[in-house]
Amino acid sequence: MTEMRVRDVMNPSVVAVTADCTSRHVTDLITEFGVGGLPVVDDDNFVIGVITEADLLPKLDPADAGTAAPKADARTASELMSSPPVTVRAGVTVRTAAGIMQRYGMKRLPVLDDDTGRLAGIVTRGDLLRHALRSDESIEREAMDELLLHGLSHDAEGITATVHDGEVTLSGHTDRPGTAQRAAAIAESLTGVIAVHNTITWPAEAAARG
Repeated sequence: MTEMRVRDVMNPSVVAVTADCTSRHVTDLITEFGVGGLPVVDDDNFVIGVITEADLLPKLDPADAGTAAPKADARTASELMSSPPVTVRAGVTVRTAAGIMQRYGMKRLPVLDDDTGRLAGIVTRGDLLRHALRSDESIEREAMDELLLHGLSHDAEGITATVHDGEVTLSGHTDRPGTAQRAAAIAESLTGVIAVHNTITWPAEAAARG
């Protein structure tokens, strides 16, 4: 089974700030870009904290800030941010990212590069929902259209796609193993697909030939 990964749904264009960025500039960026929060990075682009709209609220009413009073007087991003940050790796599944968001009550997560650990993107609840709320029927129609467009649904006995709860099952028979791999890649690229089950078969001698 192949599952969708965070790298497949994240936004690689991230608005981030450094620790010495002023709180006013942080507010301006959140307002200008219409985002709910910003990752804070060091000089090497490692995420050291996260600032959300909730971190800025104490500045609106310092007298009622309570335990968040220090943030009411914050002058820089380092004083505003929550640390250590909750992050997710680009290679984890969409299911895992959704679970982390639910567990920590997060609306967005900085995404880290699998190899370097540096900031690679941002993923939001909306990004995950766009891939979860699409109907099975819509995904199935597009899958079959794409297979036909690439000439795969007429290969040998034909390859078909069925969808249940966002999971695509590919079935059929082909004379070439590479065709099954191409079909899986097409299915994985479709919006709304959570996982792909590839049950396409091919002759053993075809596998030996590669």
